[in-house]
Amino acid sequence: MKTRSFIIPAYFAVLLLLIAGCAPAVVGTAAYGGYKGAVDKRSIGTIVDDSVISAKVKTKMISDEFVKARHIDVDVLNGVVYLIGVVESSSQKRMAADIARGVEGVKKVENQLVVGSTSVGQVLNDTILTSKIRTELIKDEEIRSTNIDVDTNNNIVTLTGILRSQKEVDRVLYLVQKTAGNRRIVNNLRVGK
Repeated sequence: MKTRSFIIPAYFAVLLLLIAGCAPAVVGTAAYGGYKGAVDKRSIGTIVDDSVISAKVKTKMISDEFVKARHIDVDVLNGVVYLIGVVESSSQKRMAADIARGVEGVKKVENQLVVGSTSVGQVLNDTILTSKIRTELIKDEEIRSTNIDVDTNNNIVTLTGILRSQKEVDRVLYLVQKTAGNRRIVNNLRVGK
């Protein structure tokens, strides 16, 4: 009976999204999630756990008045939280890490936040560079680009993901370095599960 009580609210939620015109986003996200689950080396349970941790960390950061969450990207791999982005002060950087550490299931926090500021022009440049890098990764048949998250903040390129082999990691790093030029690259890529 518990399954039925879950299915009914889920049915109405999907129906509401269809009425609101969000069906393409929901279907597209579900299709991408299904594909991602098929190529990701983590178990489905781990992927779900990581997604829940990420959502909880983001929610807590958004509700915190001190931490400027809109400039923080939260990536989670096997319970390790990667905080990536730009914050205004070392206090905000520390507080963001403390919030992440306080979430159940977090094994470790890699605080890669940069203290500083960013301009609209810099955000645009970072977005363009990220798009160029993603395009190069997608074009390469030896790379499972869906397993790689690319973030660029103030000319620092951060790569996060789990790949099949060290050869694939090396190939990704080569292509990113070629595309990014002399910009700093933070490598959070892992091999295996």
